[in-house]
Amino acid sequence: MLQEAGVTRILIDPTDLHNANGMNAQVALDSGAYRAFKNGTTIDVDRYLEVAGSRSFEFVVAPDVLGNMDATIANWNRVKNCGLPLVPVWQWGADEAILHQFLNEAPLVGIGACVPWMRVDHRRNRTAEEIVADKERRVANLKTLKAICEQHGDRLHVFGLCWEKAIEELAGCLYSADSSHWLCGARKGTVIFQNTRTGHLANAPAKVLPFARRWERRQRCIENARAIAQFLGEPLASAPAAANS
Repeated sequence: MLQEAGVTRILIDPTDLHNANGMNAQVALDSGAYRAFKNGTTIDVDRYLEVAGSRSFEFVVAPDVLGNMDATIANWNRVKNCGLPLVPVWQWGADEAILHQFLNEAPLVGIGACVPWMRVDHRRNRTAEEIVADKERRVANLKTLKAICEQHGDRLHVFGLCWEKAIEELAGCLYSADSSHWLCGARKGTVIFQNTRTGHLANAPAKVLPFARRWERRQRCIENARAIAQFLGEPLASAPAAANS
């Protein structure tokens, strides 16, 4: 789908790396920490380094451990001098001194664990007060993240940007970022587009958008990925389709 969308820069973990074969894309290697976390496993660091050294990557995410900054630091200290273009991962909420340590030791540093606060839980069993608190926390955290990125942005990669406002606000102060947010076209049936009236990225159910009403889930995902890349001025391998609001 990303290839059909014309996306030419991708982040992919070892499990899915074969899907990049034949793609005309710049490829960065993700550690697979999220997949390991979901599966209740840990990364085989030696095997991961073998994969990382098997071909040329734009950068290689150092083997991190979700929810465990101590284990992430231990892995970093183990691999940081291996000669690969490794990107250590600072997890949101950890001591900022660790972020500064990583910046002293690597040209590019990742910021992870932002997805939980970027998403607002709207499940029916939650109160209106809880949802409002989530939204307020999200705004406050984005303000803090933006300040960090403005200070070090040309050396930071943010993992999992899954909020249109964050994509917009951080666009000019990051080295790079990744997102699977385009898959909301399948998960929620929604479409990401640039509002022609406000210029902002927006997200709405496909059924309420005249230009997207007839799109099937696959097309929604493709157009979402294309809309994000086009908004960010990323080079597209094919001409983007116009979407109006």
